[in-house]
Amino acid sequence: MRLIGTAASGLRAQQVAMDTIGNNLANVNTLGFKASQADFAEALSVEVSAGNTKTGGTTGGVTLGLGSGVVYSAIGTDFKQGTLTHSDSPLDLGIDGAGFFQVKTPDGTTSYTRVGNFHVDGSGQLTDGQGNVVQPKSLIPADATELSVASNGEITGVSAGAKRILGQISLVGFQNPEGLQKTGDNLFMSTVNSGTPQVGQPGTTIGNQVLGTIHGQSLEQSNVDLADSMTDLLQVQRAYQMNARLVSDGDQMWGTANSIRR
Repeated sequence: MRLIGTAASGLRAQQVAMDTIGNNLANVNTLGFKASQADFAEALSVEVSAGNTKTGGTTGGVTLGLGSGVVYSAIGTDFKQGTLTHSDSPLDLGIDGAGFFQVKTPDGTTSYTRVGNFHVDGSGQLTDGQGNVVQPKSLIPADATELSVASNGEITGVSAGAKRILGQISLVGFQNPEGLQKTGDNLFMSTVNSGTPQVGQPGTTIGNQVLGTIHGQSLEQSNVDLADSMTDLLQVQRAYQMNARLVSDGDQMWGTANSIRR
């Protein structure tokens, strides 16, 4: 009897789905958050003969392929763009289109993010909310005022009594963004599946990909759709209950079979 094993695999799959949706809902107000989605695949099927052996050793009837449940494949990321909302800070930047900001973490690792809540640290470097330095580095003079960032990523401001270009924001594109690896704090790392990072000025074309443009005084919100996520959660809960019922029914059937006397 494969019922319990098949239903148990369904329970495990629906638990992963619930955890994934719950994490999405918890981050519905997190800046730049990209929703996760659980991917599943059918377990290998088993061929079962539906006929009886005839005289001479031949078998009649047909062969049926019975599935043996579902297996957890991977958790993918939905890189659909979130809504850009207005901000009062001139260094709050949103990306309209494809691309990522490139930052370097304190341990020297190069990471990528869509969250552009930047500020100038004590040494004049442009950093994000976690203190990661934006790449390539831009040194903003201490006396700089009237800072602004153009759609092509140019940072301008007034320094030493004159308006000048103080730095340049670049964007990074990937052939397969879904292949990026999440590392926490809305940061991603490149992998073999994502392809080589392609750095360019916002609004330019690199290979066959057009990098997005910069929106100053804007921040990208989470792309989690609350209504869709709640609907998905209800469906997963019902599927979990159904698989739990199958486990219970299978247990009862085993109990009945064990109690039969020959």
